[in-house]
Amino acid sequence: MKNPKKMFGMILMSAVLLLGACGNSKTETDVATAEGESTYNFKMSYVTQTGHNWHKFAEKFKEELDARSDGRMKLELFPAAQLGPEADMVQQMSSGSLDFAILTVPYLSTRVPEFDAWNLPFLFEDLEAAVAATETAPAKEMLGLLEEQGIKGLGYLHAGTHNLLLKEEPIKVMDDVNGKKLRFTGGAAVLDFWKGLGSSPIAMGLPEVYNALQTGVIDGLSIDKNAILSEKYYEIAENYVLTRHMVFGGVVASSLANYDNMPENDRKIIDEAFTSSVKWGTEQLLINDVEDEKELKELINIYELDNRDEFIEEAKKVHEEYANNNELIKEFIDTVKKQ
Repeated sequence: MKNPKKMFGMILMSAVLLLGACGNSKTETDVATAEGESTYNFKMSYVTQTGHNWHKFAEKFKEELDARSDGRMKLELFPAAQLGPEADMVQQMSSGSLDFAILTVPYLSTRVPEFDAWNLPFLFEDLEAAVAATETAPAKEMLGLLEEQGIKGLGYLHAGTHNLLLKEEPIKVMDDVNGKKLRFTGGAAVLDFWKGLGSSPIAMGLPEVYNALQTGVIDGLSIDKNAILSEKYYEIAENYVLTRHMVFGGVVASSLANYDNMPENDRKIIDEAFTSSVKWGTEQLLINDVEDEKELKELINIYELDNRDEFIEEAKKVHEEYANNNELIKEFIDTVKKQ
């Protein structure tokens, strides 16, 4: 029979070695978690309805996240400002209770003045020019400024070219603007321009517009073609003037705290899912812009401005004013005009 004390000592030594080994290594689950194998239930909000291009982008983003993460990243969508207006969305992202949002550039310009560059009237000749401007250095610098708000700008997402929808007589020359109560999404630059032409511009959120137009609080509004269809404004207004006075932009943003706290591998999945989705969304936007106009021609009257060049000359005064007051806006204007 072996010595009991000697056997006990051997057992004790083995236990110490085993515990030491366990203390210096990770389980398979620990390794998987460290490499970014967590699961996520994200939330995303925006102001537009389910028929709008932005909702279609969000659905694509949802699909991309799911596919690229092998099902680990789920995204719940809250269209039509279901989680509150844009101010609430920013607050929720800053606190980490909301993961993603599509924020309108006019709203962002109330928090970060540099974004007013996108609201300048008659800066872009067409939708393609605005899309190209998202890749410029000044545009990317603007996104970086959002981090002071507790949010990360993933990139830009346009909604379409804004034109004027009128309930009564259309605006075709500059004198027709005088006295008109026109709704805009906001943005000091575009409001200053239309006020300078004699109108009464009103900043108003999308959920309020239908009733305001129906009851005569406003005579018309600045709106893209897709939103006329998705919000059904054609039911109460019949004259659409292709002013092409601005390209309405948005920024896809994420909670900075939530994003920064993710493993690098998961942040990469989000970035790649966004890049793929926004490329798809932009291609669809350009296609839909043509198709939406065809559909609108069956529902309302569509006009061109008789003297658009006069509007453009007036707009240059606003460009100069805002360029003189903000160096980044000046850089943006100069870059766009060189494209």
